[in-house]
Amino acid sequence: MRCFSCHRLSFKTFCDECHKELFTPALSTRQIGSLDVISFFSYKNIEKYILSKFDSSGYRIYKYFAKMHIKPFLESFEEGLENRCYLISVDENVTRGYSHTAVLSHYSATSKIIALHTVLNSQNRVEYAGKSLNFRISNPRDFKYSGPSDIDAILIDDIITTGLTLQEAYTTLKQSNVNVLYALTVANAAL
Repeated sequence: MRCFSCHRLSFKTFCDECHKELFTPALSTRQIGSLDVISFFSYKNIEKYILSKFDSSGYRIYKYFAKMHIKPFLESFEEGLENRCYLISVDENVTRGYSHTAVLSHYSATSKIIALHTVLNSQNRVEYAGKSLNFRISNPRDFKYSGPSDIDAILIDDIITTGLTLQEAYTTLKQSNVNVLYALTVANAAL
C-alpha cells in the first residue's frame, strides 16, 4: 500500500509524516441557526481528499478521517455523558459502492455514541456540488427520519458549505423529537 499523499510505501492510509504535516486538525465552530457545527479542517486544505468520495479510494480516506480525528474527539466528549447518544449521518445514499457518510459514522462510533444507519435520508436526490445558494434553497433535500425518537444525537456530514443541508436535517430531527447536541463535519468550506 502507498500513502495517499506522498505515495511512499505505507501500511496506513497516510504515512506518519503526512499525517503530522497535513492533518493536524484546526477545530472551528460555525453556528447555523441554533445548531453548532464543529469542523476539523478547512476545506481548501484537504479538498482533494474530500473529493475522494467520488471514487473507490474515498472509503479508505473517509475511514481515516473517522478513526484518526472524529472518533478521538467523540471519545473525549463521551466521558461526560451519562446516557447513550447516537450518531446520525446525513443522507447515507449509497453511490459508487459505499456511502461516505456511513463510513464516517460507522468508524467514529464509540462505546456510548452509537451509529444509527440509514435513518435520515433525502427524498430529493439532486446534486448540490457546484450549485448556487439560490439553487440549493429552491431544491431542498426533503429529509425523512425513520429512527427512534426521544434520543440525544450528533449529526455528522463530510462538509459544511452554506449550512442549508445541516439546518434542514436538524429541523427534521427536531420535528421527530430528537435532541441534536451538535453537528460534526470533516471540513468547513467557509475557512
